[in-house]
Amino acid sequence: MNSPTAIDMLIHVDHPDAKARLATRLAECPGILKPRIASCTPNLLFIRHDPRRFDIRSVPGIAKGLGIDACIVEI
Repeated sequence: MNSPTAIDMLIHVDHPDAKARLATRLAECPGILKPRIASCTPNLLFIRHDPRRFDIRSVPGIAKGLGIDACIVEI
C-alpha cells in the first residue's frame, strides 16, 4: 500500500496574532507544502505536508522556538 503524498493537519495557536509568524516559519520547512491561515477561526492554522519529509510532531517544538504555544488538533 502506498503512503499518501500529502496530509492536511490542523494546528491550534494560542495567540492568533502569532499565527502568521508560525505559518511563515513552517513554510520554510522541507515537506511543508502549503500552510493556510483560516480567517474565520483566529486560532487555527491548516498545513498540508508530506509525511515522508516532515514529522508533524515537530510543530510544537518549532512553535516553542518562536515563543509561541501551539498544538496539533486531533480530528
